[in-house]
Amino acid sequence: MDLGLKGKVVLITGGAHGIGGGISEVFAQEGADVVMNYYHSDAADCDAFAKKLEERYGIQAIAVSADITEEANILRLFDAAYEKFGTVDIVVNNTNFMNGANGPIDTFDVAKFQVAERADVEAMMITSRELVKHCKSLGKPGHIVNVLTKTVFFSSGIDNTPYIAVKGACTAFTRGLAHEVAKDNIFVNGIIPGYVMIEKTMKKPERYEQTLNYIPMKRYATPMEMGYVVAFLCSNKAVQCNGALVDCSGGTMNGGYYYHN
Repeated sequence: MDLGLKGKVVLITGGAHGIGGGISEVFAQEGADVVMNYYHSDAADCDAFAKKLEERYGIQAIAVSADITEEANILRLFDAAYEKFGTVDIVVNNTNFMNGANGPIDTFDVAKFQVAERADVEAMMITSRELVKHCKSLGKPGHIVNVLTKTVFFSSGIDNTPYIAVKGACTAFTRGLAHEVAKDNIFVNGIIPGYVMIEKTMKKPERYEQTLNYIPMKRYATPMEMGYVVAFLCSNKAVQCNGALVDCSGGTMNGGYYYHN
């Protein structure tokens, strides 16, 4: 299926690795140019990934280091996109940085949580603001997709209420913004990944084996499988999806979690 994304410019936070890397690669497959933000990853690795996308798919890609807990750095990220491509059509808010804020509520650290909230919630709001302003100024459509979490809907662990609070805010924002900007032909949706095979997964083999029991499909998703859904949501094939929260959890949110232990 041709999603009509060729020549579009997509900006992806945390887009050079993990789920974000899979999303970047799918957009490159579809012919979109890619701006990947990173901060904690190795610069050489991120630049090499951008180069690989260019050589493999014939698109243009840049990797930009920016600490998105600071508004000025997010604006600089957009400036880099405008300088290279002249526009941005799509924003994917993929960043997930908890800054060590998770833990039992009786150990809650306000300072750590505030950094996590800036990285996830405030950054999402700022990137969305910048895309909406840009698209409205040009009278063109735009797309925003936010990467959320099943934990907000289906709490299966303990000692992670700060994470639930952060991603809960992101989820509510997704729905609210979709309602606000629909009249401007700007689409805002979210995906809800389940267990995804990323770099750190196999560093905890015992957890990997345990969590396989929770997944009805009995396998982890790949980052690109998340990317396929994101790309579809940003296409003209998904014009009736606005404010959608798409379950990409491989069935783990269907109610059978506790019965697979």
